[in-house]
Amino acid sequence: MSVVEGLMAFFLLLFWLIILAAPVALIALTVLVLIGLRRRRRDRAIRLLDGFLVTLERDDGARRTGVLRINRDGLTLEYALPATGQTPTVPITYLHYEAEWRALNAIYRFEDELSKQEKEQRQHQLDAVSPTWGSRRRWRPGQWIDRLTEQGIALWMHLRGRSFPEASFQRIPHSQRQLLTGYAGDNVNDMLDENLGKQVIARHLANNFLHRHQGLLVAYSRYFLFLAQTPVSQQVTVPLSPEKGAGQEFTLRWHWKNGQLEIRNLSRYPLLLDHIRLGEKVRDLSMMIADESAFTLYVETPARGDVILAARIIREADVLLPRNRAIVRYAADLPGHLAALDVGVALTRPDEDDDEELRLRREMKQHPANPSVAAALARHLYQKGRLDEAEHYYKKALADARRLPDSGERVQLELTRLRMYRDDEGELSS
Repeated sequence: MSVVEGLMAFFLLLFWLIILAAPVALIALTVLVLIGLRRRRRDRAIRLLDGFLVTLERDDGARRTGVLRINRDGLTLEYALPATGQTPTVPITYLHYEAEWRALNAIYRFEDELSKQEKEQRQHQLDAVSPTWGSRRRWRPGQWIDRLTEQGIALWMHLRGRSFPEASFQRIPHSQRQLLTGYAGDNVNDMLDENLGKQVIARHLANNFLHRHQGLLVAYSRYFLFLAQTPVSQQVTVPLSPEKGAGQEFTLRWHWKNGQLEIRNLSRYPLLLDHIRLGEKVRDLSMMIADESAFTLYVETPARGDVILAARIIREADVLLPRNRAIVRYAADLPGHLAALDVGVALTRPDEDDDEELRLRREMKQHPANPSVAAALARHLYQKGRLDEAEHYYKKALADARRLPDSGERVQLELTRLRMYRDDEGELSS
């Protein structure tokens, strides 16, 4: 057989092999895409909470707490309506469809609500994430299936004249620029892959307020970011009845003794006290009680009315944030208590808080040397996004820090956080 005949035979054989292999390759490619589409339906971030007690928060502020169950078309919460004198306990299941996931603000798994078995299961999840896992992950077959599927979806969307994936921006009219507050994204994101298992800071838009949450990036999906070991600030109002004598709200324990009020922080995070209402009077505190510490307040109980404490309790949680309103902004680990200090900044000026601002300004006019009132006004302005004015009052409060109950520790932390925020975002509101 001549060389020419040999080459012709080789190419003929190669041609028939391609003809025979093409259907097999097409079938294999179709199977891989179908597997990828199924993986997209099985959200890997939210499934980490399957079977756990969680708190689901919608963007309208409604909260429901129950055991989470993941279904093909959405999720359910299993809980019970408490018994009353007329009715027994009623088991109930709340249905939340996948189409409603964009209305989710966040899902919280609070560490202090878990049983011993749940804590062990949660720790197993966290142990599966190592600092080097993100670099190894790119070689997993599942990720290549995700990429192949998404490229197919991107091609299909392009043929239909639509972009994929779609970004979601929030316009800030005061600064005349676009602020990225959420990125819908998809199953594969190289920047997120590189930071799996690391401490990150996520920007989160909730009820028109911009928040910062620090946590361990455990997982992400096309819908969610999963942050673990995240300090979450929860605002509480605690009735402090002298007749009752003592009580507890989460990690805040209070106790009356000889006309004095002792407040103890049982957490490993700081406890933030905003103010205490004594009947019709308000006494601004603007202080912080360090972890596992106590502070005694000298309180003159009112002749009429209740004694009510407004405080912010820091609880550790694993947080599921919707990617259409949250993005990872930094790969960083803030030092000390800065990670726990979240002062949500309004993107547009909230008019409903004007009464509180008027009250604080009246107090400042009547008591210009009161550093607690100056700190409270600074915090209020900070939340409205008026950062320069807030910094002025923070400095005013620190000028007489010795008269603050905690010697200005909380004020100094909030001023530091304000400066960090302004370096990143600038003045958001006028």
